[in-house]
Amino acid sequence: MPAVRSGALPGVALAVLVLTPLAAHEVFAALAPAAQQLPRIRASAARVQAVLRQPDPVREPASHRPAPAPLYDLRIEGLSARWDAAGPDVLSGIDLCVPAGRRVAVVGPSGAGKTTLAMVLLRFLDPSAGRVTIGGTDITTLEGDTVRTIVGLCAQDAHVFDTTLGENLRLARREATDGQIRTALRRAGLLEWVDGLPAGLDTDVGEYGVRLSGGQRQRLSLARVLLADFPVLIVDEPTEHLDEQTADELTRDLLAATEGRTILLITHRNAGLDQVDEIVSIEAGRLAAV
Repeated sequence: MPAVRSGALPGVALAVLVLTPLAAHEVFAALAPAAQQLPRIRASAARVQAVLRQPDPVREPASHRPAPAPLYDLRIEGLSARWDAAGPDVLSGIDLCVPAGRRVAVVGPSGAGKTTLAMVLLRFLDPSAGRVTIGGTDITTLEGDTVRTIVGLCAQDAHVFDTTLGENLRLARREATDGQIRTALRRAGLLEWVDGLPAGLDTDVGEYGVRLSGGQRQRLSLARVLLADFPVLIVDEPTEHLDEQTADELTRDLLAATEGRTILLITHRNAGLDQVDEIVSIEAGRLAAV
């Protein structure tokens, strides 16, 4: 370049002139795609704000009562519940008595109100009418966290974290010993499989448990709630998305592993329920004859 050869333009200055537009392009190239995302971001923010404006589905008591002592009899009396304060009841007039240690299957089609019942029992939703008592104490007089030390949930979509099998289990009880973990795995039907893995409890399960089968994820969730040792356990659709044989095996092992606990098994399947003490049906938010 003549200006460089003549000394009018230093070589370093020429390099800066050439490279600055390239560097600026790297900085500003992301602005156009970001601008295209702005409408979606605004819409997402509006949805979040709409959720935040909703009334709290649970009112914590101003002066809470202490946790009841065992035995934890569960009694549901005239229970109605709704998610929208201005909407219709999802559950209506539910009456059910579950003595401590009894195992009850709650069956019914999807959308019948079974999971809503579970949310009320876990103190994630207040009744719109009626009441629920545990050990004779109305659960609305207890703090939600207190209720959830007594009543546990084994859900169909329980989250599996991108870490090891052992760490996923210790979420239930951080101080659990290896012996306690192995006992929970054995009762959930996973111990032999875990012992066959090269890394054992240190095996990474991947994001959302992608390295596990559907049945293994459900059994891991079961082992986790067994380790937490809840006296009352709600098991919500544990066999969803599993093939029939795997579903039957999981139901059988689940009921065997939880023997002696108070169990509400929520399911749309009528198969594999020969081990429960009672079967009740919910249809359109009401108890119906089985």
